[in-house]
Amino acid sequence: MLRTHKYAYPQLSAIDFSYFRLSGPGLANCMFIAAQAYVYSIKHNCNYLEPTWPKLSIGPILRRERDIRFYGGLFLPFGVRGIKKLLIIIANKIHLLSNITTYDSLGKHFLELNDYGEQIREYFYKITKKHILEQIPHNLSTVVAIHIRLGDYPPQLRVPFEWLMDIIKKIHLVNPTQEVCIFSDGTDIELKPLLDMRGVTRLSLNSAYTEMLAISKCKLLIASNSTFSAWGAWLGKVPTVFYKRSFPPLYDDGTPEIVMPTSTNLPDWVISLLKK
Repeated sequence: MLRTHKYAYPQLSAIDFSYFRLSGPGLANCMFIAAQAYVYSIKHNCNYLEPTWPKLSIGPILRRERDIRFYGGLFLPFGVRGIKKLLIIIANKIHLLSNITTYDSLGKHFLELNDYGEQIREYFYKITKKHILEQIPHNLSTVVAIHIRLGDYPPQLRVPFEWLMDIIKKIHLVNPTQEVCIFSDGTDIELKPLLDMRGVTRLSLNSAYTEMLAISKCKLLIASNSTFSAWGAWLGKVPTVFYKRSFPPLYDDGTPEIVMPTSTNLPDWVISLLKK
């Protein structure tokens, strides 16, 4: 039976035991792999292997991060799974199957996903467990989100706090009552210079994925140079300001985004958003 069906396989790690995997990329990068395979399954009307989301990785534990990035308990079952999926993975590894298309890289990021944007957004919301969705606040549509990646990011990849603080000051010059909400894997002590600013709060939810979905509900995102930021924006078509972006643009439909590594002067479209 395995030979008579075509399969799309999102291989999130080289060592995949079907029920869990060892190491491999983080959630946001895995979402690119899963989305590519899902698009292939739509285009070719074939079976979609459920991604092996749960990951065993010691790094976050050693760094004592708030989120250990196991990624279990986030998603509902969807696609071929369990023993059948394991048999397909084994057959693929020992080259017994020629009817399986494997995805294991980020591809061209959102550039090759935008044509199927609505289907992909629907897919991720459909597989997200109800208790995750219920924990997203309902009053984020007027909030400016700032995503700050610290954790495993070396200093050269982080957004300078001085730049962020200047951006926040200019946001409040335009709209003194604008609520600014920080999403981060850093500690309150690390974020203190920003949290001490007027009108700035922090939103810490039960998982990084829940925070990604919360970002997708905000009206503007000040992003880190991270695909986590990118997915948070893309899932909700949120206008986005980057200090630096080391991957291709997010949108092809006119949704505003800008990279501003040398300036904190807010573009006109940001000012217009803040005044609403």
